[in-house]
Amino acid sequence: MKQAEDFLKEIGFSVSDELENLSPPLLEEGGDKFKLQKQIESRAVYLLGIREHGAKELKSKLLTKFPETPELLAEYQEVSGFVALVVDDVLQHCQANNWQSDERYIEQSVRNWAAKGSGPIKIRQKLTVASDRSDLIATYLDWDDSEWLALAQDVLLKKYGDVQHPTEKKEQAKRMRFLQSRGFSSEIIWKAFRK
Repeated sequence: MKQAEDFLKEIGFSVSDELENLSPPLLEEGGDKFKLQKQIESRAVYLLGIREHGAKELKSKLLTKFPETPELLAEYQEVSGFVALVVDDVLQHCQANNWQSDERYIEQSVRNWAAKGSGPIKIRQKLTVASDRSDLIATYLDWDDSEWLALAQDVLLKKYGDVQHPTEKKEQAKRMRFLQSRGFSSEIIWKAFRK
């Protein structure tokens, strides 16, 4: 983080001034609750600095890092659900400042997982764990069948060296199970083998 701040200073961008001007604090400044909020926000920015995260995934990681214990609730004199509310506020703050974007995360993830040879079923499953935006997931997975077919054939070629229809039933079943494990539909799997 220090290297990034130094770089931004070199190009004339003041990190502290810009961060303070982005939006008003969520809690009263200077209080213990404000310190907790800043710790959660700092962790969120750290995680987002490593890689893009879906909102659902980021919230889960923050709640794991800052568990709501009876001691914490007693310290802040709050009721159950306090930490979840602060985490929600921090997530909204991150989204308002475009630090976290489900659309950016989904677009990047679809591109990366498809490049690694994953099919639409597997990609959808992974994205559902990290984001609640099923509309965006459907949009970014809406490829033409010919594109998914080409990807499935590339995966077969890389693994087995050819995409010809195997003569042995056992070998065909093995290759079909392989494509199924990669997340391709049965329709694409059948089309993937050239006659």
